[in-house]
Amino acid sequence: MGIHHQGSHGIHIDDIIKILHGHIRNDYTFNPVGAITHEDSMYNRNPSLKDKIHCLVSVLPANKISIMDNEVKRQMIEVRMKARDVGLPQAVILTMVDKACPLVKANLEKIYTSRKIKEKVKECSQKLGVPESCIYPLKNYHKEDATGTKMDILILNALINIINFANDYVDDHANNE
Repeated sequence: MGIHHQGSHGIHIDDIIKILHGHIRNDYTFNPVGAITHEDSMYNRNPSLKDKIHCLVSVLPANKISIMDNEVKRQMIEVRMKARDVGLPQAVILTMVDKACPLVKANLEKIYTSRKIKEKVKECSQKLGVPESCIYPLKNYHKEDATGTKMDILILNALINIINFANDYVDDHANNE
């Protein structure tokens, strides 16, 4: 379950913000109708660093970035701004690059030289305000029978950077606990 758009049910935006701050305990069942309240037994009144999110990661399909619903965009920006306000690092995983660019579909090695993918990364950056250097285009495993080194390298690169962002956040905030 993620951010919702017209006609769908997703996590309430206030719940996402409370997750960032560590106020929602594990195993909480999200209610798309309303956000968790302070009175709920799953509300964590005094979160520690380990309860908080250490890196905000958004996942967006590259082939849909141009037609992103305005309400979804608004909600993503709102969450991003709240994360920024508390110094939380942010990254975007831009999936389905093969559906956004025929060149990349034919040869995944062209992902960083494809003009179309560069445009999608730039468009994502402009729409959400995330620096291009924090946007990681990659191809999803979809119909593949086995793992592929080229796909794995892209995924691993994104994960390593996200882990490094999170580790830096923890290092910077561990002394404040």
